[in-house]
Amino acid sequence: EQGRYQYSTAESNGENSFTAQVGTYYGGGFRMSIPSTPSNITQEQALLRVKQLRDTRWIDRQTRAVFVDFTLYNPSDDTLAIVKLSAEFPTSGGVLTRAYLRQLRAQQLWLRAEGTAHVVLETFLLLFILGYAGSEVRLMYRMGLTAYFGRFWGVYDWINFLLFFVSYGFRYHALALAGGLPFPPTEGTFVNYEPPAFYVVQWKNLMAINAFVTWIKIFKYLESVPFLSHLLKVFYTALPDTVGFLAATIAIFVGFTLSHFLAYGDDIYAYRTLAASFVTLYRQLLGDFDVQSMEDSNRVLGPAFFVLWTLVSTILLLNIFIAIVIDSYEKVRQQVDRVTFAAFVRESALPP
Repeated sequence: EQGRYQYSTAESNGENSFTAQVGTYYGGGFRMSIPSTPSNITQEQALLRVKQLRDTRWIDRQTRAVFVDFTLYNPSDDTLAIVKLSAEFPTSGGVLTRAYLRQLRAQQLWLRAEGTAHVVLETFLLLFILGYAGSEVRLMYRMGLTAYFGRFWGVYDWINFLLFFVSYGFRYHALALAGGLPFPPTEGTFVNYEPPAFYVVQWKNLMAINAFVTWIKIFKYLESVPFLSHLLKVFYTALPDTVGFLAATIAIFVGFTLSHFLAYGDDIYAYRTLAASFVTLYRQLLGDFDVQSMEDSNRVLGPAFFVLWTLVSTILLLNIFIAIVIDSYEKVRQQVDRVTFAAFVRESALPP
């Protein structure tokens, strides 16, 4: 059956690279379309096509993964569900299966009345951000680069701007990709909406991060409020020691991650990789631990590592961090008089 199936590139497939459970796949492969119209004849044709793939050994010893892609659309709420079913064949044998789903509103890709209104408002927001960035450029010109970026908020503002600009790039790129794809597709054809949907998801991810970053900027303006400036000064005073504390904590964390991975990596699924071991140890900090499986894997190191990790993380490191905050609070209290909210209202807000 050599030559029956032709390899197609990622570009011709319209696919991005995809990372599954075992490896990363770059979109190219041997593609086969299965009829999908809702009729008995089509179902028989689809079943016949699958049997042909089986009989002609479409899946052979060289196959490392098979993906089944299809798209569902709910017109009542204008929702697209882009589904990918994966079956991976690791070199050790067996099959690893998993389902992946991207869900989004169709109007985020193809503009209609509500979607157009959203894009217009988003464009106004982008123009406002550009104006804000322009004012920061003028301030940078007056202060000089060294003085401007020597301030914490100077660096923070441009991180905020960069996240906005990159996220809007993802947003408009998704619209451009979707503009070249038909919606709804013609009957019996498959249109891959995964690439534009991928950029919509990344846009949402970046905006989710930037929402937090933007909200934190409120402290930039609260510095002028007396009863809140005390709290901010405590934070700024504790920051240098906290950075050193975090560096020491990460070093300890990595050391315990390596030890747990080497001790349990072959037996316990939660410690199968260094990344998984790191996450499992962090979950133990929050009280989610399975001592029995550690003891079953290694009756000596299991209890020993558990006791040592809990002593170091929850008793030693936590108390050091509390001591840093308390010490910073005392330093600020000795330097400035604290203004309470009641005193601020009495002296500033109320008339004499």
